[in-house]
Amino acid sequence: MDWINALPSVRPLWKWVKSRMHLNREHDVAIFQKLDAIADESRVDEILNRSIYTRHFHFEEHDVLRQFINALHRIENQYLESVIHLRAEQLAGEMGELLSFVGQTFWVDPAGHLTFRPDPIDPVVCDAERKQLDEKLEKAWDAYKTYRKVVNERLMI
Repeated sequence: MDWINALPSVRPLWKWVKSRMHLNREHDVAIFQKLDAIADESRVDEILNRSIYTRHFHFEEHDVLRQFINALHRIENQYLESVIHLRAEQLAGEMGELLSFVGQTFWVDPAGHLTFRPDPIDPVVCDAERKQLDEKLEKAWDAYKTYRKVVNERLMI
């Protein structure tokens, strides 16, 4: 629409009108489906609430979360609906922090699994790292549930 480009002040209003008319829905549904193909809810639940929670998970699961985070960060996968976009950014941030912490406190064993290996010498540090891992898992899972809830509400999926 040429009149939108001619009047830049109209662009934010046009975006708002389009979002209310659900013109962005098809785009956002396609993005959601693309991300869901990488890691659906049951897969994320399994990784966060079973594998990492038990302090022992496969390296492939780490790769799945990394691919999911990378996909959330790509420009081509940006949601147009502002609330979903915000929740997706928050999710990527929380999961990124979790994987960063996993990288610091988990070690690859000979079988190719990642195993939680906190500081064995200092029990205070060990307990603090366990607590920190639990907090990061909870934040990542809460961010994921919030993201899914907003997607379900806004896109009616």
